[in-house]
Amino acid sequence: MSADLHLHSIYSDGSYTPRELVQMAVNKGLDIIALTDHDTVKGITEAIEAGKESKVEVIPAIELSSYQGRTEIHILGYYLDYHSANLLKKLEQIFTFRLTRAEKMIVKLNQLGVNLNLDDVKKMAGDDFIGRPHIARAMVKAGYISCPGEAYTDQLIAYGGKAYVEKMQLTPAAAIDLIIKARGIPVLAHPFIINNQGKPFGRKEIAELVQVGLQGIEVYHSKHDRQTSTYYLNIARELGLLVTGGSDFHGLIKPNVAMGSVRIDNELVERLKEARI
Repeated sequence: MSADLHLHSIYSDGSYTPRELVQMAVNKGLDIIALTDHDTVKGITEAIEAGKESKVEVIPAIELSSYQGRTEIHILGYYLDYHSANLLKKLEQIFTFRLTRAEKMIVKLNQLGVNLNLDDVKKMAGDDFIGRPHIARAMVKAGYISCPGEAYTDQLIAYGGKAYVEKMQLTPAAAIDLIIKARGIPVLAHPFIINNQGKPFGRKEIAELVQVGLQGIEVYHSKHDRQTSTYYLNIARELGLLVTGGSDFHGLIKPNVAMGSVRIDNELVERLKEARI
């Protein structure tokens, strides 16, 4: 039996519905998956219902964006109560801020001669859960750039670029606390890949997060080679942390990463289950 515990749907920056993800999991021979959309739990009910029909276990989860200064650190939350009023209130605040942020970036792009509108971008996203990848794809469709990667420059929507707008910021401690209060298990996502030019996390940085409630590390990831995974596995053992892993599948937005390209054994999932509050 095998599991992929890091998947994204159209409810954040993925390109498939939760139901489509479950069917893909069946086709890939996966027994367990986790829907870890960025800063939202909107797709979890659909994923769980589809999983029951297809006999795929779906773990309710999330990937929260948090910040230390300008460095972006992602915290995964597994087995959380996705009906928690406290969690939903904070996620609604993040969603509202995200939509306003997208609108502001589109205005800035218009001022730079890139004539998009919010409806163009919503069509790319399929709903109101809009992020920079959807803006980039809308720019491709409108003919301003030839591929999404060309949007991430200082002249456009790269971090700090002319059309960039800051995200709503949670500290790592606040993100971990939010997950714990929703009875979830906080796990540091892809510690070797820290966004916005952050350096890979080592034992010191991870130990500091343990002090505020971190319970696990995503040791296995599509951007972790064998040596990197071994390094983080040793840190997890030293600090007594849970071990998780997943592909970080986004679909067409990141076509080089396939669902199931990173899998973990059921034994690691069982340990995760046992750690639930």
